[in-house]
Amino acid sequence: MPFSKGFIRQVVESTNLVDLISEHGITLKRAGTNYKGLCPFHAEKTPSFNVNPLRGFFHCFGCSTSGDAIKFLTQYDRLSFSEAVEELAKRASIPLEIESGNSRLNNLDEDRGLRCLREAASYYRNNLVSPEGATAMEYLRQRTVPENMQDHFQLGVSPDKWQGTLNRLQRNKIGVPDLLSAGLIKVSEKSGKYYDTFRGRLMFPIRDYRGRCIGFGARSMKSEDKPKYLNSPETSYYQKSQVLYGLYEGLSSIRKLRRLIFVEGYLDVIRLHENGFEDAVAPCGTALTPGHLKIVQRYADTVILLFDGDTAGKNAALRHASLLLPYALESFIVTLPEGDDPDTYLLKHGKEGFEELLGQKVPALDYLVQQTINKYQDSIQGRVQGLEELLPAINDINDPKRQQLTLMAIGERMKIPAEILAKELKKETNKNLFNKDNNASFKCLPIYENVSQDEKWLLQSLLRKGELWPLVREHLHPQDFQTPHFKQLYERLLQLPDTEFQDFDPLKLKHTDPELFQSVIILLTEEIPSHDFGLSLRRIKERNLENNFQQWLLESTSNEERAYAGLKRRKEEDNLKEIKQIFDNIFTL
Repeated sequence: MPFSKGFIRQVVESTNLVDLISEHGITLKRAGTNYKGLCPFHAEKTPSFNVNPLRGFFHCFGCSTSGDAIKFLTQYDRLSFSEAVEELAKRASIPLEIESGNSRLNNLDEDRGLRCLREAASYYRNNLVSPEGATAMEYLRQRTVPENMQDHFQLGVSPDKWQGTLNRLQRNKIGVPDLLSAGLIKVSEKSGKYYDTFRGRLMFPIRDYRGRCIGFGARSMKSEDKPKYLNSPETSYYQKSQVLYGLYEGLSSIRKLRRLIFVEGYLDVIRLHENGFEDAVAPCGTALTPGHLKIVQRYADTVILLFDGDTAGKNAALRHASLLLPYALESFIVTLPEGDDPDTYLLKHGKEGFEELLGQKVPALDYLVQQTINKYQDSIQGRVQGLEELLPAINDINDPKRQQLTLMAIGERMKIPAEILAKELKKETNKNLFNKDNNASFKCLPIYENVSQDEKWLLQSLLRKGELWPLVREHLHPQDFQTPHFKQLYERLLQLPDTEFQDFDPLKLKHTDPELFQSVIILLTEEIPSHDFGLSLRRIKERNLENNFQQWLLESTSNEERAYAGLKRRKEEDNLKEIKQIFDNIFTL
């Protein structure tokens, strides 16, 4: 081991485990003195992953994975022990204290699959400058890909043999199981023999944010080889819906600009990087997904999507504009002239011409609305049809204020009165709720990113102070809950008689209502902070009042109606003060 025990202890103690895990895109929510979230090491819908920041320790009650910051990095990022210590030391600005006589390249604890991919990338790279790479080199010359870009992106070529990669890597002491797990070989269903996944193709190594090869994109060099582009199969290292080609190569610029330019192809990315647009990335053989957008939110505030000007490109732009709508990102669409892609456009017009093209970017919302309008006749019926097409995307916006502002913007562009918009959105929301109620079983725990802590605290407090249920029934209604699970849970609890809560015993529900029992037990066993019950109730009511006020304004068609909305709001605010005073006098936790 290259590090002393004292150095390792110093590094671990200097690491904020909650920050480290959160930086990896895992949402953690405070639960008393600990934090909870969905486990990153196994698929689950109920949060069972717990982090103790004081002890610097995590544990999952679902899959039993546990450990400290080093264990998290070795498990999640597939780092070796030594690499994890180095990463944490770097985060904490602690100078490395490496004992002599050790080499990182020979770490025995290096992940075998990642070593396998690294060796393959090196092998393919060396092949490119050998006689075996002549065809691929000629192709790159015709596409005017300079040598510095070939080196920067570590381009290579796979041998045009059935077992070329297999034989070479086996000579490097890499076993068949590791080659299979890395997606580099397959097994014939007919003969049972192993053969290379990639044969005679130009290879594009796909690297994670640390620069480690996790998979490959491969272009055929023969017209008879189909498909033209082939990607690594899904493995534990490579999930195409969560990987962006070019992210690692442009990470420095991306962090500086807080911007990402999305293109479709590997060579498009390389051409943009060559011309100074190092914030260009591409999905790996798939359309943009919510998984990609989670990565985007870690590194950027602005997204520009480039699409070909043909029908397929316009349809793709429309789908992606709809996908982007619910996310709090500045998103834009750029349409290329028909017949061009980013690569050819840059070759024709150069960097300055491409800058001018980016200057013509259209906000994704405007593009979405305009293209939707263009699909239908310029009539009232046509606009209503367009609105019906847009409503699902609007309904996916969780933030009420963003949703209202988006709705108002769409109303202005489509010339649809605000009251019609509000009614149609309400219909869409009710339709979705109806479908959920009829097609999904009752969930034991919420799986929403924006769970209201005030709603959660109220339910936890009420289950501990059941004698107040008669009073609570009068002032707290199911529609006051914004988190769907909590609303559903409260509705179920309201069906119980008041006497059930005088000395509330959740075990009575174990056999009569198992699902309700599970939800109640989880709320009761979870540690809660000391808080002001009346204040939580008031904050929920104020939040809902603000949402209602925005809705009233949207439905108002005159100054008089807007003034009346303001009067209603003031009256409701006075009522809230009285409600808080009632609970302040009798209930303080």
